[in-house]
Amino acid sequence: MSNYGIKDIKGNDNNVVLKKAAISGNICGEFVEVTINQIFENRSDKSIEVVYSFPIPYTAVISEFEATVGGRTMRAVVEDKSKAVKIYEEAEERGENIFLLEEFKPHEFQITIGKVIPKESIKIKLSYIDDLEYRNGTYKLVIPALASPQKLGDENEMDDNDYNLTLSLLVESLCKLKFSSPFYNIGIEREGINLSKISYKDNKTYMEKDFVLIMREEEQSETSGMIYEYKDKGEKRGIVYLRLVPKLEIDTEEKPENYIFLIDITESMNGAKLEEAKNALQLCIRNLSDGDAFDIVAMGEELRFFSKDGKLPFNEENLENASDWIDGLQAKGDTLIYNAIKYALENSGEDNTILLFTDDMVVTENDILDYVKDHIGNNRIFTFGIDSIVNTYFIDKLARLGHGKAEFIYEGERIEECVLRQFTRIENPEVNDLSIDWGKLKLEETFPKTITYMYDREPFSVFGSSLGEFEGEIFIKGKVGNLDYNKKVNLDNFELEENANLIQKVWARKRIQSLEERMLGERGEIKEDMRQKVIEISKKSGIISPETSFIVVEEREEPVLGIQLKNIIPLKVYEKNLSDKAITENLKEHFSEFPSFLYKTYTEDYLGRENQFLDYKYPIEKILLILAKNQYADGSFAKFNEKNLKNKIETTSLTILAFSLGADDIKIYVNQLNKSVDFLIRYIDSEEVKADEKLHSLVELALRSCLRKGFLKGKVLEKTIERFKDREVRSIKKQVISIFTKSKDGNGIEETFVIKNDKDSIIELAKLGILKGL
Repeated sequence: MSNYGIKDIKGNDNNVVLKKAAISGNICGEFVEVTINQIFENRSDKSIEVVYSFPIPYTAVISEFEATVGGRTMRAVVEDKSKAVKIYEEAEERGENIFLLEEFKPHEFQITIGKVIPKESIKIKLSYIDDLEYRNGTYKLVIPALASPQKLGDENEMDDNDYNLTLSLLVESLCKLKFSSPFYNIGIEREGINLSKISYKDNKTYMEKDFVLIMREEEQSETSGMIYEYKDKGEKRGIVYLRLVPKLEIDTEEKPENYIFLIDITESMNGAKLEEAKNALQLCIRNLSDGDAFDIVAMGEELRFFSKDGKLPFNEENLENASDWIDGLQAKGDTLIYNAIKYALENSGEDNTILLFTDDMVVTENDILDYVKDHIGNNRIFTFGIDSIVNTYFIDKLARLGHGKAEFIYEGERIEECVLRQFTRIENPEVNDLSIDWGKLKLEETFPKTITYMYDREPFSVFGSSLGEFEGEIFIKGKVGNLDYNKKVNLDNFELEENANLIQKVWARKRIQSLEERMLGERGEIKEDMRQKVIEISKKSGIISPETSFIVVEEREEPVLGIQLKNIIPLKVYEKNLSDKAITENLKEHFSEFPSFLYKTYTEDYLGRENQFLDYKYPIEKILLILAKNQYADGSFAKFNEKNLKNKIETTSLTILAFSLGADDIKIYVNQLNKSVDFLIRYIDSEEVKADEKLHSLVELALRSCLRKGFLKGKVLEKTIERFKDREVRSIKKQVISIFTKSKDGNGIEETFVIKNDKDSIIELAKLGILKGL
């Protein structure tokens, strides 16, 4: 893994040393801006050419970059992408100096700095804004490691007194937080409940590992927020930041649902796209429940139907047949989307949820949209546009007319995860018909402009820009099914903050994202007006966008005249997997196409420990995906054609532990896990389980783990709580239990796994046992 650092382009790492590093940051609720200042020095006796390497968290955007060498300062400035391309092309024709931004490893970048003379210093300032990772009441901040000071040999050896490292993070939280860091000793200073300062206890600590800060909410409110005040031209202004985490009541009387899946199997889908779409479909049908009905239509050179009789009930037989049918799908011909949609709306009755998977350009878009507008009835259509070639206008409009939502899946994203996340939302309660009454506030603008949905227990942020005083109440209204959803927020309870800079940048970024999303459903002048607005916001805020790019402005002092001179230097962007020739020939298409520079770190849990279990071959996400695809209609997890009930119970319990004991995000699997818990509850008191003490203990351990994880819902939650209501749900770490898995090795000898007081071993056993069983 790379880190923030300077290096000699000739590969001599000992030429440059890091003398000072200062990390500062401001955390406001779920948002953060991190600034990294570093001072390097050329300790060699020769002039050298250097580059600066930097990883950026994959959800972040750069808000500032500045490099100072000698008497010149190079600063990144946001410009309209078309103008940036023109500046580059003209400079290239004249043979002028061009800066190079290059992806030298996947998601890790370096930028040319230029020549540095002996004993000269290089000052780097890099800032980015990001959304914090949030999971189960816990925020997580990761700052990639810094380059360490170098040892240069006896003559120039650097001692610890030459190096200084400081870290200072100001945390403005929505509630009281508990802080921890797995790799570093941190100091915590509190001013009241909502304001904290995090720092290093030892400023000489070398930051050779990523800095991870865990912030766990001690108590969570469904509605919270902050007010940020500032003055503009003498006028009092401010931004209201409102955060909502809906906790929705679930109707315990589950109603049968009807699903129709339309999957594109044309030649353009051939390969990984089709395989992932098929995997996504396998997971979707395993999320169905007793009483649900489903049908599948494959769209190729002709329509292929899973069932000749229309929708079939969800049961073991139909699940097995559907799984085999999906596995047999192969890419062939052109897409018949129009015919498939007509079939779904005309021959399948009312109240259907239709899911469409395609990468098609769709030539007959207007005919299809007009038809859907006239025939949608009580049906809903959710669309999934796969790859950048898809007709985004059509996919977005179709979902809007179909009372659903569009999702776009681009290269590098896994189709299964995106589809399953959206399908989980479809199956769970949501707040519809949302409106916000801002009360006495003199509101100028809001983000988002309109709110369509809020999902159960998913954080949702709303921003409002207002003039004058901030007082009174805000009223949030909506519908959860047939029930009213009403929340009242008293602004007097909000913390008043003066540092509005970060929230203004966050708001600018959210406005850009909102406009880009709305542009997908527009064309012509309306789309161009939105594009120009994105460019205006991007340039004003300094936040890069898909419509803008960076140029470098060089500032240097003229010693004779005593004035500051400015010069624009183009920035050429190399992207991963593109050759120099490809970039030259397709410059306008590819120039800074992905402005949110990507970064990935090693896999770790929330305690910060590296997870090396099968990491070389089976990433955790892939293991969970394998587990999820091996579920029966009754909710059990087991290998194919498993008939032995005790084996199914054991494998299901181990699978639940694999999901519930780790720190991985399992929200997209919640429906399947609730079904599996319901399966265990049905059999835990059976004679077969009671007679096997170890198996009975394993099942109880799995159920306790689910309660602690907090993903159970409805009747399953009620049944599980009822089971343990008179007993303490003990900590998993304090459990002492032996678990025996009956898998044979090559010699036919039984393997026995014993677990004692070791949470990590339980996770590993669960994953290893399932992989062997499946």
